[in-house]
Amino acid sequence: RLFAKALRPRDGAVACAGLFCCVKSRPYLSCDGADAAKWPLAGYSSAQHVTGLAKIHEAEQKLLSMMLGTPFTARDVPIQLDVPSRCFLRGAPETKFAIRTVVVGEQHAASGRPPIVLVHGFMMGAAAFFKWLPLLARERTVYAIDVIGMGGSGRPPFEADKLSAEEAENLLVEPFEQWAEAMGLTEFDLLGHSFGGFVCSAWAAKHPSRIRCLGLLSPLLGFSDARIERIMPKDDDSWQRKALKCVIETAWARHITPQSLVRWVPGAKGWMERASSRRFQSMAAGVTEEEGRLLSEYVIATMDMPSSTEASATVCFEPFLRPTEVAGGTIKRRVARLP
Repeated sequence: RLFAKALRPRDGAVACAGLFCCVKSRPYLSCDGADAAKWPLAGYSSAQHVTGLAKIHEAEQKLLSMMLGTPFTARDVPIQLDVPSRCFLRGAPETKFAIRTVVVGEQHAASGRPPIVLVHGFMMGAAAFFKWLPLLARERTVYAIDVIGMGGSGRPPFEADKLSAEEAENLLVEPFEQWAEAMGLTEFDLLGHSFGGFVCSAWAAKHPSRIRCLGLLSPLLGFSDARIERIMPKDDDSWQRKALKCVIETAWARHITPQSLVRWVPGAKGWMERASSRRFQSMAAGVTEEEGRLLSEYVIATMDMPSSTEASATVCFEPFLRPTEVAGGTIKRRVARLP
């Protein structure tokens, strides 16, 4: 039905491209022990979760080891969240999670200069800043942190169908407030890239007292109505553009992300690894073939984990990245009101 208006009857082959929209990320993708054996399609057992985190940490260490001459530490900072159980077969929900934290420039801690906190973009992690960290660590202590539910941080269940945009924001921001408290940080400069720019903006809007300066690098704050209107297919556009619009809207409504495809579509993981390796090698000057390969390995490891807050993008934004209204307005309006 979704493609009836966009596709001609003989275009069934193209309709197959939209079949991935039948897959939906579930909030109960992790079962323990015998439960995992009874429900093989549930996705991930605890053992697989631990193995996945081990792979992320190994890839993280390899990537950060490319920062020759820059000492670093990587640690898990514990936090607590009141979230429902990931699997309906399990008992009491898990409440203890961790924020993965990479620290460089610790020798500057006593200098009196406020530290820098870095937050990564979508489908990334703290180690993706491996080119920046040595530069920033020359004069400041730098904390690169993984968003809860992404990178090497803990993965609480995220029921995208049941959460409002404001609740989704809170689940992204409140763990960072706990993290700052645990790290003893009373004031710092906050810097976010892409989706991390959105998270940092929401953090600054909700808890501005700790943040001395907010820096946004290509932040994901949503498109304007005028820009969305320009990219929307018109009545006289090709059926391919209309079909693509249907695929995007359906995937968005079902909270399907690129990570979902890596987990569920056969061959998608290998294709994504090859494509990302080529992209990382060509996207910036100074990235060697080895660095591109290691960055790709790291990113794929972070994507091949139980689903979690990645779906927050489909809750905090409408299709085609139209920002969602919450109390206080869209994220752009709230950022504009910051002192």
